[in-house]
Amino acid sequence: MKKCALLMAVLITASISVPTDVQAVPAFAKAFKARVTDKSKNADFVAAVTAAKCNLCHFATPESKSKKQKNDFGKEIGKHLSKKNYTSTRIREEAAAVSKEFDAAFSKVMAAKNPSGATYQSRVDAGKLPGSVNEK
Repeated sequence: MKKCALLMAVLITASISVPTDVQAVPAFAKAFKARVTDKSKNADFVAAVTAAKCNLCHFATPESKSKKQKNDFGKEIGKHLSKKNYTSTRIREEAAAVSKEFDAAFSKVMAAKNPSGATYQSRVDAGKLPGSVNEK
């Protein structure tokens, strides 16, 4: 009986400590939706963002299903926003400050140029996802 209990404890601990796929920071996704997607009048763009989900900023490779890799848009966001600065507690307690930070960051990101020379805003205006999906 003790062995069974020990085995169960080990299995539970192992299942909890197994790393999972990286997910988009919910606060960043909500900020993008509020500042870009919800303001877009392009139905194709809205549908593409909804379908892309994590692939808006991340991508997986055939060798690895992990979405730790960021596409060019995700890397640009990473230059202006750091996940560690946006805990759920801070977002709740400092909502006005966080909102201003998101406004400033997304203004800079959308004005930045992607590797092909187009701004992210011009891609959005054309109904395309801002970043390249499944590319480095």
